[in-house]
Amino acid sequence: MLSFDAGQLVALRLVIAVSAAALGSLVAVVSKKVSHLGLCVLISFAAGALLAVTFLQLVPETFEMAGPVKGTLSFLSGYLLFFLLTRFVFHVCPACSATHTEVKFRAITTAMIAALSVHSFMDGLAIYSGALSGASTGVLILAAVAFHKFPEGMALSLVALSSGMSRKTAFMVGFAVEAITTVTGGAAGLVLKFSEHASWVGLVLGHVGGGFLFIVIHALLSEVVKHHPRYTILAALLGAVSIAAAQFFLGPTHT
Repeated sequence: MLSFDAGQLVALRLVIAVSAAALGSLVAVVSKKVSHLGLCVLISFAAGALLAVTFLQLVPETFEMAGPVKGTLSFLSGYLLFFLLTRFVFHVCPACSATHTEVKFRAITTAMIAALSVHSFMDGLAIYSGALSGASTGVLILAAVAFHKFPEGMALSLVALSSGMSRKTAFMVGFAVEAITTVTGGAAGLVLKFSEHASWVGLVLGHVGGGFLFIVIHALLSEVVKHHPRYTILAALLGAVSIAAAQFFLGPTHT
C-alpha cells in the first residue's frame, strides 16, 4: 500500500471530495433537470452518512481529544455558525434548501456563494482534521463529505442553469466554487498546523460535527413532514448503515 505524508494524504482526499462535487455538476448539466424525489433521496442518503459519522466518530474523537466540556462547546459553536449563516445570510447547503423549502432559486447570488463557501471550507477542514485523527475516522469523514458533495454540486449547477447560464458555464461555476472553497479549508488546516496540539484537532472535529448536525436536521426534517417521508427515512438509514458498515470493516479507530 502506498505511504503518504500528511500533506499528500490531505491533498488526495480533497481531490476525491471535489471530484464528487464535479461529478454531481456534470450530471446536472447533462440532464438539465433532476426530479425533486431524486435529489431528496441523494441528500437524505448523504445526511444519514453525515449523522452516522458524527455520532460514531466525531463525538468520541472530540471528547477524547478535547474533553467533554470543550467538546460540547465546539459542537454547539459549529451548529450556531451554520444557524446564523442560514438565518441572516443564506442557507449553507443549497441542495438541502432546494429540497426542503418551497423557494425556487433563479440565480446564483453573492449571499449563496458566501454561505456555501463557509460550508465547503468546513468540509475541507473536516477532511484535514480527519487525516490527523484515527485512521478510520479520516476515511469515514471523507466518505460522508463525498456523499454530500455529489448532490451539492448537482444543486449548484442546476441553480446556475436556471439563472440562464450555458451548460459549460454552469458546470464551471459549480466546480470552481466547490473546488476553491473546499481546498482552501484543507490548506488552512495545513498552514495552521493543528497537528501540533491534539486538543485543537478535537475542537475542530467538534465544530465540524456541529455543522454536520445542522445540515442533517435541515436536510431531513421538512422532507419527512411534508414531501417524501418513506423515501427520506429509508435513504437516510441506508446512508447511516453504509458508514457503520465501513467502520466495521475498517476496524479500530486508531492505527
